[in-house]
Amino acid sequence: MLILEEEEKTKRLNGCRDINFEDNISRRIILASGSPRRKKILEKLRIDFDVIKPSGVVEKLYKNPRKTVIYNSGIKAQFVYNHAIMNSSNYRNCVIAGFDTIVYFNGRNLGKPGGIEQAFNFLQTLSGKIHRVITGVSMIDFETGSIVSGCETTIVKFRNLSSRQIADYLSVEDVFDKAGAYDISGYGAMLVEKINGCFYNVAGLPVYRFFELLKEI
Repeated sequence: MLILEEEEKTKRLNGCRDINFEDNISRRIILASGSPRRKKILEKLRIDFDVIKPSGVVEKLYKNPRKTVIYNSGIKAQFVYNHAIMNSSNYRNCVIAGFDTIVYFNGRNLGKPGGIEQAFNFLQTLSGKIHRVITGVSMIDFETGSIVSGCETTIVKFRNLSSRQIADYLSVEDVFDKAGAYDISGYGAMLVEKINGCFYNVAGLPVYRFFELLKEI
């Protein structure tokens, strides 16, 4: 079902109540990502953060999509941690946060499209179908080097899309840096019929999971 059961809703809401937001946000976040969508979400949360974009990171693709996103988010966070250590950066009391998001459908990982034709094929494949958006989150405590990881899954159902609607969408939004070739926080919202789970996860930063991992670290 695409509607959360009441018990699950209550569980998640109670989990949010348990979060001590003041303690979590008091630690400066180093965002190990160049994603403007993740940056915008942290800005909405009014979190004090810096951005260091990991470069030259070799991502891996496993059969298990959760293993994929946890591994890739971890190596991004580790790259920034190593970069800060080598450059003697003063990041005391900081937490480095890495993320990785994939669109998973029918055993396939629909990553960032390599061109307009592939982007069109991705959206045509997802038209009228249910897929999963899975985001891995990895955090490193800069002072201790300890790391915690987790992932979040959101179920998304697309509307039935005509070829004209897909072409019109691709003409107005840059999708080449977006898994699955769409951005739910932009014009891509018009492609979606309904979701089950965290909206912000589909944009690349699952807020609930983010704060839960901050509690752990």
